[in-house]
Amino acid sequence: MIPLFREIRPFFRLLGALLFLSAAIPASAQDFGWFELDIPPGWQVEEPRRLGGTWVLSLRNAEAGSQVSILVGKTAGPPDAADVAGLLRAATGVREPARRLNGRWLFAGKDVQGVDTACVVSTDRKAGLYLAVLRSGGAAPAESLLAGLRSKKYPALLPR
Repeated sequence: MIPLFREIRPFFRLLGALLFLSAAIPASAQDFGWFELDIPPGWQVEEPRRLGGTWVLSLRNAEAGSQVSILVGKTAGPPDAADVAGLLRAATGVREPARRLNGRWLFAGKDVQGVDTACVVSTDRKAGLYLAVLRSGGAAPAESLLAGLRSKKYPALLPR
Protein backbone atom coordinates (compact mmCIF):
# COMPACT_ATOMS: atom_id res chain seq x y z
CA MET A 1 0.00 0.00 0.00
CA ILE A 2 2.87 2.39 0.66
CA PRO A 3 4.17 2.16 -2.95
CA LEU A 4 0.68 3.13 -4.16
CA PHE A 5 0.68 6.16 -1.83
CA ARG A 6 4.04 7.25 -3.25
CA GLU A 7 2.59 7.07 -6.74
CA ILE A 8 -0.49 9.16 -5.97
CA ARG A 9 1.18 11.63 -3.59
CA PRO A 10 2.14 14.02 -6.48
CA PHE A 11 -1.52 14.00 -7.56
CA PHE A 12 -2.66 15.13 -4.09
CA ARG A 13 0.03 17.81 -3.97
CA LEU A 14 -1.13 19.12 -7.33
CA LEU A 15 -4.78 19.00 -6.21
CA GLY A 16 -3.92 20.89 -3.01
CA ALA A 17 -2.02 23.55 -4.97
CA LEU A 18 -4.93 23.96 -7.41
CA LEU A 19 -7.41 24.34 -4.55
CA PHE A 20 -5.17 26.92 -2.90
CA LEU A 21 -4.79 28.89 -6.14
CA SER A 22 -8.51 28.77 -6.91
CA ALA A 23 -9.27 30.30 -3.51
CA ALA A 24 -6.94 33.18 -4.36
CA ILE A 25 -8.52 33.96 -7.75
CA PRO A 26 -9.33 37.68 -7.83
CA ALA A 27 -12.65 39.09 -8.88
CA SER A 28 -13.09 39.77 -12.58
CA ALA A 29 -14.03 43.35 -13.47
CA GLN A 30 -16.84 43.81 -15.98
CA ASP A 31 -18.13 47.02 -17.54
CA PHE A 32 -21.90 47.16 -18.02
CA GLY A 33 -22.09 50.72 -19.42
CA TRP A 34 -23.82 52.43 -16.51
CA PHE A 35 -21.49 50.89 -13.95
CA GLU A 36 -18.54 48.58 -13.48
CA LEU A 37 -18.69 45.58 -11.19
CA ASP A 38 -16.05 43.22 -9.83
CA ILE A 39 -17.49 39.72 -10.02
CA PRO A 40 -16.01 37.53 -7.26
CA PRO A 41 -15.55 33.80 -7.80
CA GLY A 42 -18.71 31.80 -7.16
CA TRP A 43 -21.05 34.32 -8.80
CA GLN A 44 -22.74 33.49 -12.10
CA VAL A 45 -23.73 36.44 -14.27
CA GLU A 46 -26.74 36.05 -16.53
CA GLU A 47 -26.94 37.85 -19.84
CA PRO A 48 -28.42 41.33 -19.23
CA ARG A 49 -32.01 41.66 -20.48
CA ARG A 50 -34.66 44.32 -20.92
CA LEU A 51 -38.01 44.23 -19.15
CA GLY A 52 -40.08 47.00 -20.63
CA GLY A 53 -37.78 50.00 -20.51
CA THR A 54 -35.66 48.62 -17.67
CA TRP A 55 -32.26 47.03 -18.11
CA VAL A 56 -31.77 44.07 -15.71
CA LEU A 57 -28.60 42.24 -14.70
CA SER A 58 -29.07 39.11 -12.57
CA LEU A 59 -26.29 37.48 -10.59
CA ARG A 60 -26.45 34.27 -8.54
CA ASN A 61 -24.26 32.61 -5.96
CA ALA A 62 -25.98 29.24 -5.54
CA GLU A 63 -23.49 28.00 -2.96
CA ALA A 64 -24.11 31.03 -0.73
CA GLY A 65 -27.87 31.08 -1.42
CA SER A 66 -27.82 34.66 -2.67
CA GLN A 67 -29.23 36.40 -5.73
CA VAL A 68 -28.77 40.02 -6.79
CA SER A 69 -30.58 41.90 -9.53
CA ILE A 70 -29.38 45.31 -10.64
CA LEU A 71 -31.97 47.33 -12.52
CA VAL A 72 -31.31 50.56 -14.45
CA GLY A 73 -34.10 52.52 -16.09
CA LYS A 74 -35.76 55.80 -16.87
CA THR A 75 -39.09 57.02 -15.57
CA ALA A 76 -41.67 59.09 -17.41
CA GLY A 77 -40.72 62.21 -15.46
CA PRO A 78 -37.82 62.90 -13.19
CA PRO A 79 -36.67 59.63 -11.62
CA ASP A 80 -38.41 59.03 -8.32
CA ALA A 81 -36.63 56.49 -6.13
CA ALA A 82 -39.62 56.26 -3.78
CA ASP A 83 -41.93 55.16 -6.61
CA VAL A 84 -39.44 52.58 -7.89
CA ALA A 85 -38.86 51.22 -4.37
CA GLY A 86 -42.62 51.01 -3.82
CA LEU A 87 -43.17 49.09 -7.04
CA LEU A 88 -40.36 46.64 -6.31
CA ARG A 89 -41.56 46.18 -2.73
CA ALA A 90 -45.05 45.34 -4.01
CA ALA A 91 -43.65 43.00 -6.69
CA THR A 92 -41.61 41.04 -4.14
CA GLY A 93 -44.38 40.96 -1.56
CA VAL A 94 -42.28 42.49 1.22
CA ARG A 95 -44.69 43.93 3.78
CA GLU A 96 -42.31 46.32 5.57
CA PRO A 97 -42.57 49.86 4.19
CA ALA A 98 -39.86 51.52 2.13
CA ARG A 99 -37.95 54.25 3.94
CA ARG A 100 -35.58 57.04 3.00
CA LEU A 101 -31.97 56.93 4.18
CA ASN A 102 -29.09 59.11 2.98
CA GLY A 103 -30.95 60.19 -0.14
CA ARG A 104 -31.79 56.61 -1.16
CA TRP A 105 -34.95 54.57 -0.70
CA LEU A 106 -34.75 51.08 0.72
CA PHE A 107 -36.80 48.26 2.11
CA ALA A 108 -36.01 44.93 3.74
CA GLY A 109 -38.06 41.98 4.93
CA LYS A 110 -39.36 38.58 3.89
CA ASP A 111 -40.75 38.17 0.38
CA VAL A 112 -43.89 36.13 -0.40
CA GLN A 113 -41.82 32.92 -0.28
CA GLY A 114 -40.35 33.79 3.13
CA VAL A 115 -36.88 34.63 1.77
CA ASP A 116 -34.90 37.55 3.21
CA THR A 117 -35.07 40.34 0.64
CA ALA A 118 -33.66 43.84 0.56
CA CYS A 119 -33.56 46.65 -1.98
CA VAL A 120 -31.96 50.07 -2.32
CA VAL A 121 -32.91 52.55 -5.03
CA SER A 122 -30.91 55.60 -6.02
CA THR A 123 -31.28 58.15 -8.81
CA ASP A 124 -29.20 60.41 -11.00
CA ARG A 125 -31.53 63.32 -11.71
CA LYS A 126 -29.20 64.87 -14.29
CA ALA A 127 -29.12 61.68 -16.32
CA GLY A 128 -32.79 60.90 -15.60
CA LEU A 129 -31.92 57.38 -14.44
CA TYR A 130 -32.58 55.19 -11.43
CA LEU A 131 -30.59 52.20 -10.24
CA ALA A 132 -32.14 49.56 -8.00
CA VAL A 133 -30.23 46.76 -6.33
CA LEU A 134 -32.52 43.94 -5.24
CA ARG A 135 -31.06 41.19 -3.07
CA SER A 136 -32.69 37.89 -2.20
CA GLY A 137 -31.17 35.35 0.16
CA GLY A 138 -27.82 35.64 1.92
CA ALA A 139 -26.83 39.22 2.72
CA ALA A 140 -23.09 38.83 3.38
CA PRO A 141 -22.19 37.42 -0.07
CA ALA A 142 -24.28 40.12 -1.76
CA GLU A 143 -22.59 42.85 0.27
CA SER A 144 -19.14 41.63 -0.77
CA LEU A 145 -20.31 41.57 -4.39
CA LEU A 146 -21.75 45.09 -4.20
CA ALA A 147 -18.57 46.43 -2.62
CA GLY A 148 -17.12 46.16 -6.14
CA LEU A 149 -19.84 48.33 -7.73
CA ARG A 150 -18.59 51.64 -9.13
CA SER A 151 -19.38 54.15 -11.84
CA LYS A 152 -17.33 56.97 -13.34
CA LYS A 153 -20.12 57.96 -15.71
CA TYR A 154 -23.03 57.98 -13.21
CA PRO A 155 -21.62 58.14 -9.66
CA ALA A 156 -24.94 59.41 -8.26
CA LEU A 157 -26.53 56.05 -9.13
CA LEU A 158 -24.37 54.12 -6.70
CA PRO A 159 -26.23 52.90 -3.60
CA ARG A 160 -23.71 54.17 -1.05
